[in-house]
Amino acid sequence: MRLVVVGDIHAQADKLWRILREADLADDAGRPTDRLTAEDGDVRLVLLGDLVHAKSRERYADLTAVRRYDEHNPRHLRKAEAAQEAFLRAVMTFQAALAPGRMIILLGNHDHNALDDDQGPLRTDDVSHLEWKAAYGGELPADLRAWIASWPRELAIEGLHLAHVGPLPEHNTFDQGFYLENRRRWIYEERDALEGTPYRLGVYGHTPVRGGVNIASQGRAILLDTNGHGEEYAYLEVELAPQGYRVRMRGLFFDELIARPAAPVDEPLPQA
Repeated sequence: MRLVVVGDIHAQADKLWRILREADLADDAGRPTDRLTAEDGDVRLVLLGDLVHAKSRERYADLTAVRRYDEHNPRHLRKAEAAQEAFLRAVMTFQAALAPGRMIILLGNHDHNALDDDQGPLRTDDVSHLEWKAAYGGELPADLRAWIASWPRELAIEGLHLAHVGPLPEHNTFDQGFYLENRRRWIYEERDALEGTPYRLGVYGHTPVRGGVNIASQGRAILLDTNGHGEEYAYLEVELAPQGYRVRMRGLFFDELIARPAAPVDEPLPQA
């Protein structure tokens, strides 16, 4: 079996479709290819959650086609909701064209927040995510709400564990304690968080990564949230075989202009 695993997308439709085209899972019209639809195919697509909420004010501006996005401007907020609803419907249509189990979307904390009417808005840096929140935005359409609510929180395949945040149930329980306790701290601890679990390897999103992939939990966990910076994107191809897992990183891992220092100006020598 082969898995194509995509980390947090955060409403970047162009980036997701670029990844799927590059992985030969979608054609130029956004339709699944034979690699996913063939009855005898061995490829599965897994999205690690957080499909909603752009992660910066600049990304919201791109999403809504405004010069500077203001989440407290009702027109801007409604445009952000409409753009994300269109994106979610496109992903839902893509998944519906496949046999059950060929594409799995895991629930992320931002997706959960869009569903939870009692949970307050999340915030990233200087921007608040007010979409579909009472007293701010509109209502999340019922069909999208039901679809997102159906996403599982984890996936286990032949000793490989995939989830949004981490290997333990509390890591992927997005209540208020999730934020108060900072449940992603496990990645910084000098211990194997998968010890005592039935998993040999874990793949998780949620924690932003520059330059591709980070390894945690004494080498047994792969952190894959590389899609938030500029044009960079990354995904994993995981081949599951009896002898273990072959993991290949794909994408554009680092893309940044680093300006040269200004050339020194030759100054004339002082006159004697």
